[in-house]
Amino acid sequence: MNHWINLVAVGKILLFGLVLGAAVPTLFALGLRLNITATADGRSDSGRARLMIGLSWAIFALVVVVVITGVLFIANNFIGHRTAVYLFGAPAHK
Repeated sequence: MNHWINLVAVGKILLFGLVLGAAVPTLFALGLRLNITATADGRSDSGRARLMIGLSWAIFALVVVVVITGVLFIANNFIGHRTAVYLFGAPAHK
């Protein structure tokens, strides 16, 4: 650990950012791809289409939950200070 920079903490933040920074857009792209119901020749397979559309909506819901959780995690001290409701185990200021 450097006197000015905590390299272990920087590494953890970098790894977390890479995982979420790559995983969430990848899941969103997968959801978009699964939402396409037409086959290569232009026909639609209704049985497969229902399953894929349902799966794509589940993936979209997961992405929305991850984004909202991230925003709340970033703003947890602000929310706690303004409303006295502390999320994610943030300590109460006295």
